[in-house]
Formats: sequence, C-alpha cells, structure tokens
Amino acid sequence: MVSMASEERIIIRPIAKPSEDSVDELTFWFCRAFDLATKGEALEPALFKEIVSAMGTGVTSKELNDRLSVPRTTVIYHLNRFIGSGLVVRKGRKYFLRSEDMESTIEELQADMVREFSRMLEFAERFDAVLAGDALERRGNAEGKRIEGKRRVEAGNRRKR
Repeated sequence: MVSMASEERIIIRPIAKPSEDSVDELTFWFCRAFDLATKGEALEPALFKEIVSAMGTGVTSKELNDRLSVPRTTVIYHLNRFIGSGLVVRKGRKYFLRSEDMESTIEELQADMVREFSRMLEFAERFDAVLAGDALERRGNAEGKRIEGKRRVEAGNRRKR
C-alpha cells in the first residue's frame, strides 16, 4: 500500500454518471472526477487509459510519448498530475495504476483520506483547546486589568480624602 505523500492534492468533483459503461466513458469520467480533464480535453483520458491498460507491466514516458504522439514533456507533466492525484505511482522508469485495479486504487485513496481526516480532527481538537485557553486567558487578563483599574481609582479616591 502506498501512503499519502504530502505533495498529493486530491480534488474530487461531483460529475454526472457516464452515459454508458464503456472503457472510454468511464476513463473520461474518472479523469473529470479527479479534476484531471475538462470536457474538451482528450489527452488525459487517453494517457490514463494507456496506464491502466499496462496494469501489470507499467509503461514509460517514452512509450506513452510514442503511442500518443505528444511531446514527452507534455506526457511527463500529465503523469505528474496523475501521481499528485494519487491514482498513479512511479516505480523506477515506469508508471503504474496505484493498485492492481481501479476499485483497489479508489479504496486505497479512500483509506488515505479517512486517515488524513482523522489527523485533521486531532489537530482540530487541539486547535479548539488552544483557542478556548486563549479566550480564557484574554478574559482573565481583561478581568485583571478591570480590577487593577478599579483599585487604582479607589486608591486615588482614598488619597484625595
């Protein structure tokens, strides 16, 4: 299992169901759902389809460059976006779907997100405790200043008598 890297930035968009259950439609749907393709964009789904098709063996950026006839720098740019989304991993010179199939890949991403949200809840609890402590301290300081001010006024009144 691959742990969630700090560079990952997973964006999930609510996208309408694909109109049909074809590889092309579902590939495009996953790319759009992960904010990796726009309506008019065909490169990302084609690239992702190639990676998924090379499931057990992986694929190099050069092979993708040859198959898709796009500059290698463009291929690498999009591969890095897929890696950043958590869908794709790089092992040596080859790129693979994160897990053995799409379902396992999504399950791993879900587990990563649950783990990250659990961490965030921990920090949220700490944040609330610190915030509550700060609020009490501010109230205490304000109360202390109010009392100190009252004492000065009283002391001044006593001196005037």
